[in-house]
Amino acid sequence: MEISTASAKKLPNILAIDDNVLLLRTVKEMLYGKYNVAIATSGNQAFDQLAIKTPDLILLDYEMPYQNGGDLFKKFKEDFTTRDIPIIFFTGSSDLETVSKLLSLKPDGYMLKPPSKAKLVALIEKTLNKNHEVSE
Repeated sequence: MEISTASAKKLPNILAIDDNVLLLRTVKEMLYGKYNVAIATSGNQAFDQLAIKTPDLILLDYEMPYQNGGDLFKKFKEDFTTRDIPIIFFTGSSDLETVSKLLSLKPDGYMLKPPSKAKLVALIEKTLNKNHEVSE
């Protein structure tokens, strides 16, 4: 199904950042037609994507090599151009220590990997609606 350029512009923009390319493809496929999804496999690629288009929401892997998601989250929140973008963490770890560290950063949400489509869409919608209400 082809989406026209006019209708594609109305869809919320999501930037998904994860070092796992298969997960990124899966997430992009899950969200196809409901969101415009850009993907990045590293912090550097994420900043390249941000220079192209500002997302309405960021999905961010908490545990990545080189620059982990926690550090990237802090960079986003320190930068005036990205600090108000809601961020949802992905994590493959459900242990208390990891989840506590993740939550201490105060993300807009988090989800265990691999995500289910229904739960992912519900969390994105809840987050976008919450942030839309705040900004009005």
